[in-house]
Amino acid sequence: MTAPRSIEQLIEEQVRRWELSRRNRIEPCRHEPVITISRLPGCCGRALAEELARRLKFDLFDKEILQRVAQNAHLSESIVKTVDEKAVSAAEEWVRSLFMERYICGEYFHHLSRVFMAISAHGRAIILGRGAGCIIPPQCCLRVLLVAPLEERIRTVACRDGLSRDEAKRRVVLVESDRRAFIRRHFHMDMLDPIHYDLVLNTAGLGREPVLAAIQAAWRAKPQVEAAAK
Repeated sequence: MTAPRSIEQLIEEQVRRWELSRRNRIEPCRHEPVITISRLPGCCGRALAEELARRLKFDLFDKEILQRVAQNAHLSESIVKTVDEKAVSAAEEWVRSLFMERYICGEYFHHLSRVFMAISAHGRAIILGRGAGCIIPPQCCLRVLLVAPLEERIRTVACRDGLSRDEAKRRVVLVESDRRAFIRRHFHMDMLDPIHYDLVLNTAGLGREPVLAAIQAAWRAKPQVEAAAK
């Protein structure tokens, strides 16, 4: 059997694909926005993101990949270098403004912010969590929030993970508290405030296929802008 690839190998493969794409590009391309997905626990956000990435043929960046990149200066720099100098300068300027306006601080968020901007420059990607929608400029991404009633989310987690209702409830409440605290602490925002999103979807009220269709339709309707990297 083939051994599973490490996160470092996945990142290196992604970097090689971006570098090859940049070298083979003859004409400037239109910027195609990324999709950032925030979600309450129990909304099947990961499964929906994976299926959306498959259908749209997008790259998917989840918490584990982003965490490793932000903690490793070499990995984050290798991603940033896949965009040209003009795009890097624009990203640096935007990140500096965020750090000043929102009081974001720390080496971790400096690396994370630059990586988000590099991913955004390439476009056609889905970023799951980590506050990406709070960092990437609104015109460069479709910001999605997935929600559902608490009881529905508890049932989903209990069924998915084989837990009792009480165990599932404790997990849902804890993870939700952690996610909301992360956004509040680092971005001074309420994760559930709909004004910060382009699309808020109740996964219990709609179901899997309508949710996927709504996100795809919203992405296609999102205006494309001239790519920063030319």
